[in-house]
Amino acid sequence: MSIDTHSPVRRGRPTRLVATLLAATLLALGLSVAANVATATPAQALCVTPAMEGDWHNIDPATRSIVRTQVQFVCNDVITCDADTGICTGGTSYYRIRPWGACTPACDWGWRNTVRESDGWVRTQYVYSYKTVDVWARTEAWYGLTYLRVWTNNDFTAADGRADYTTNDWFLR
Repeated sequence: MSIDTHSPVRRGRPTRLVATLLAATLLALGLSVAANVATATPAQALCVTPAMEGDWHNIDPATRSIVRTQVQFVCNDVITCDADTGICTGGTSYYRIRPWGACTPACDWGWRNTVRESDGWVRTQYVYSYKTVDVWARTEAWYGLTYLRVWTNNDFTAADGRADYTTNDWFLR
């Protein structure tokens, strides 16, 4: 068998025509991807309203504890990075909580941001001149209903003299 020295294929290498077509295809593909990237719409938030968010009311109408709790979910899905420093901020979603005490008229404790615990609880703290109240909240499902459970630890100052106590309240929307 003889080797044709004029053959376009020598030792398994593509011809110039094949190489040119391959380069043109890759260039066209690259331009197509670049055009799609340039015209792509910005990403939208993926945060979904969680079960804990809402306006909750104590299931015990005669409670002497917390009568109402509002919970908001703050969705911070945008991360902003400074090109000069490389420091990025944002991107942390969190809950805010607002309990209402059983005093007359109902005592608004005010909004506080919470910290999410690994076991499903969110927690925050209210500090008053006479006591510190640690508040934990999470949802729990029982008999087909979703409840908000709010557990508090009331730690009175020595000057106040009252005994510390805890509460465990259950709420429905």
